[in-house]
Amino acid sequence: MSRIRITLFFILVLGTRLFATDLTLEQALQSAKATNITAQNAKITLEKQLNQANSNQYLPSINISAGSSASVSLLEQNSSAQISPTASISFSLSSTDRYTKASNSLLAKTAQTTYNSSILNLEMQVLQAYWSVAAAQLAYEQQQAATEQTRASYESIQAHYEQGLTNSLAVSQAKLAYSQSSLTLGSRKTDYETAKQELQNLVGYEFEETADELWDTQSLKPLADLQDLALGTSSIQLLAYQIEQAELALKKTRASSASPIVAFNASTSLSSTLSTTAGASLRDTTQVGVTVSLSLDPYLPNSTAQVTLENLQQDVIIAQNELQQGIRTVKSEVQARYQNLLQIEAELDYLTEYQRVAEATHALTQASYEAGEVAYLTLAESEQQALNARLSILQQRINYTVSLYELAYLLETDINTIINI
Repeated sequence: MSRIRITLFFILVLGTRLFATDLTLEQALQSAKATNITAQNAKITLEKQLNQANSNQYLPSINISAGSSASVSLLEQNSSAQISPTASISFSLSSTDRYTKASNSLLAKTAQTTYNSSILNLEMQVLQAYWSVAAAQLAYEQQQAATEQTRASYESIQAHYEQGLTNSLAVSQAKLAYSQSSLTLGSRKTDYETAKQELQNLVGYEFEETADELWDTQSLKPLADLQDLALGTSSIQLLAYQIEQAELALKKTRASSASPIVAFNASTSLSSTLSTTAGASLRDTTQVGVTVSLSLDPYLPNSTAQVTLENLQQDVIIAQNELQQGIRTVKSEVQARYQNLLQIEAELDYLTEYQRVAEATHALTQASYEAGEVAYLTLAESEQQALNARLSILQQRINYTVSLYELAYLLETDINTIINI
């Protein structure tokens, strides 16, 4: 696969600068995920929710206690002391607890998917910042070359003027072109430094330059296949989990308010008393209970329980509708990015031909200028057209690369999955 190489370097800083190397997109992504506060908080939140999902609701309650007391009688001239240790264990179970496992499982799945979505958003920020640096760097390098070219032209025309081979107008035009190019160069440098600072804030350290490869135009897989991939993305999964959550809430409410509830509880305790006057005693108590209850509120018209159940049923329908809308939305986004890639590809074909014509025109104009047939302004315009053609192609290549990554990230996969290899 043919790609264009962007030759750039950066200095990795960890407290002090250690060595120079190339910052690839993969390195930028890994560093951002390791150092970004948002990513760290997302991971902590995931761990908290997974801990909550793994909690065991069926463990018994165990308690141990001990107490002591002492008494003294001055008139009777006697004293006593006693220690009372107690241990108890209790356990309860209700028919409404049967949804606990499903609820915990859904909580864990939702937490993991939410975390994945957060990391994906961070990766998208890094991707855009990374290629913004690359674009700014390329524009800066191209402007450096253009400025050097206008400087050389100005010096050459100045020398010709001193030899009486040209007029002062050509010198003024060349000087003006050099000044304008220098001003643009300063602006390009500022843009580059600004873009670089934004990326440094994301990756967590300073660097000099970036390095990665631009993708050439690729043969994309059919749109329908890519839209099918979108059905497994985090956004769709979260919407599907909302349906499960709504259905689970309805089932739990029905079980607790509209169905018979069977509750079982058991407890046992053991206590003893050690007394200096009465000796030792040991007591144990065991209790077992079963309760069956049924609420009639859900069967009363317009009761709070009945309205609650009806609202929960509506929540299920709303969640189902939101899933269908989410599927339509993500398919539309895939189609838009797909068509954008095809449009950029067509523009690149046009720009490639335009660059060929612009370069040929510039060569002819250069020959005409050296023969004294055209003014310097005409030559400068042809130089600018050729430069603009090169910049436009580079910018569209960057746009294509970014759009390709964005489509892959939208589908939560890699680029090789969405192209025909």
